Amino acid sequence: MSTYLWQNFLKDASIIRSIATSIDHLYEKTWAKALVEIGPWKWAITKKIKDISECFFVIEKDVTMKEHLELLWLEDNQIIFWDVLEQNIGSLLGERNVNEENAIAVGNLPYYITSPIFKHLFWKKEPKLLGWFFMIQDEVWDKIKSDAKKKSYLWWLVNRAYIVEYVKMVPAKCFSPAPKVKSCLMRFIKKEQPENVSYDKLEEFLNLFSPYSRKTLGKISKMIEKKWNWSYIIPENLQMKRLEELWRNDLWMIIN
Repeated sequence: MSTYLWQNFLKDASIIRSIATSIDHLYEKTWAKALVEIGPWKWAITKKIKDISECFFVIEKDVTMKEHLELLWLEDNQIIFWDVLEQNIGSLLGERNVNEENAIAVGNLPYYITSPIFKHLFWKKEPKLLGWFFMIQDEVWDKIKSDAKKKSYLWWLVNRAYIVEYVKMVPAKCFSPAPKVKSCLMRFIKKEQPENVSYDKLEEFLNLFSPYSRKTLGKISKMIEKKWNWSYIIPENLQMKRLEELWRNDLWMIIN
């Protein structure tokens, strides 16, 4: 079995069953009414989850996969051929009269574009989907878990509106071909209320400060003021800290 779009495909039956069960539980826990699979995992997972919801869709980039997906007894309107980075999932579902506020999405993301996909999916003023379930590189999990010591751009992005939970590690031997990195399963559950912070101000701050993540906030602030004539009041006790070292209250204090 070869890779497609640089993905490594699951072959371990017990892990596949575990994933399907976890997705079923997430669907019930969030009271979802629609289920979307991004990039079918060589159809191993699709076969197990397509009947969880009467409103099931797959989003696939490669149109040559159509005949294989049809073998799973999926209707044409259940198969959306689109690059997930090109359009909002909500828009795709809306074209099928499905409210994204009633949906959860699952997927095995190609590791080399996990960050761009996360930025595209989660960088919204008002997150809509009830939950997400992903297979990702373990290294990415370390960057976005709630208690991460270093806060990455993705950390602020994801944790603002979702509860991030680790499900389990997936050994390399469970894939074909076996990847050279650790993998894990994780789920996001939408918070009843996003963090009490201005979305626009958060986006502005991260876009200005994150490119200089190696520098201290004090130095970055001076650079921004000199370059764009725009200044942030950085409390004295945070002047020598880097963006990755901030906690929620620190950042909220600066941008609010």
